[in-house]
Amino acid sequence: MIKISDLKTHTLATTPIELTVNGLRISALRTGQGRPVKILCVHGWLDNAHSFLPLWPQLPDADIVAIDLPGHGRSGHLSDCVQYSFTGQSQTILNIASNLGWNQFHLIGHSLGGCLAPFCAVAASTAVQSITLIDAAGPQTESADQLPVRLAGSFRDLTRLDHFNSRYYVDIEATIEARLRANKMEYHSARLIVERQLTRTDKGYVWSFDRKLRVASARYFTEQQLHAVLKAVECPVLCILAQQSFVINNSATRDRLDKIRNLTLCELPGNHHLHMDTPEPVGGQIRYFLNV
Repeated sequence: MIKISDLKTHTLATTPIELTVNGLRISALRTGQGRPVKILCVHGWLDNAHSFLPLWPQLPDADIVAIDLPGHGRSGHLSDCVQYSFTGQSQTILNIASNLGWNQFHLIGHSLGGCLAPFCAVAASTAVQSITLIDAAGPQTESADQLPVRLAGSFRDLTRLDHFNSRYYVDIEATIEARLRANKMEYHSARLIVERQLTRTDKGYVWSFDRKLRVASARYFTEQQLHAVLKAVECPVLCILAQQSFVINNSATRDRLDKIRNLTLCELPGNHHLHMDTPEPVGGQIRYFLNV
């Protein structure tokens, strides 16, 4: 097992916590408990709570909780007949904050987490004080007439879940290499995520995330629906885009961000996981935005 202390990335002292939300086990990490500024961190697709550890030393004056979303990291999985959805994940995030006893909090989301954040802000406008989107500008969308094809494909995937089983890896180094092939990121960043995303078996290491996360989604929002959500966000929004990432080059990104009424936009050098690879400038922007 790789230990966090072995990594070159400096981190603050962390406390593992577990919550039960709607009968599902949610694993998380916490630092700075009791401090007045509350921050909930939500990771990207197939990432986990470890993705925020490099950023924490940049935010030393806050009570921060980084969660493993359902199906990720060490959190529980939904049953095989239940799919993951944007609305379901958003509700889980808000329920986690409530479980923590937080009436108000700031939300920081990377990638998928950043795509979920506006939905949370609209659903609980009095609770979410601000949202920070790290290399995120909304989920993939498609036209309404694509729904029948999407439904058929998604339901077909659910009948062949074994197709999405993890392969076996001979050692941890092999899993890190696999992650680096999938994402442009620093070695230490990939290693940190992988450490919380593996299960050791007699046959080797396997990914511990829920295989259903690889199943095609049953429904996408339309671009018009997403615009409506972004227009409805009332709290301040900080969006940090990576200059070498696919998000900044997405033709829809600028149009989407224009819909947010109280937006602070920042572009920084780096790839999609810039909050892990180069946490100092990312943390500096968040500190200034939150005034902490």
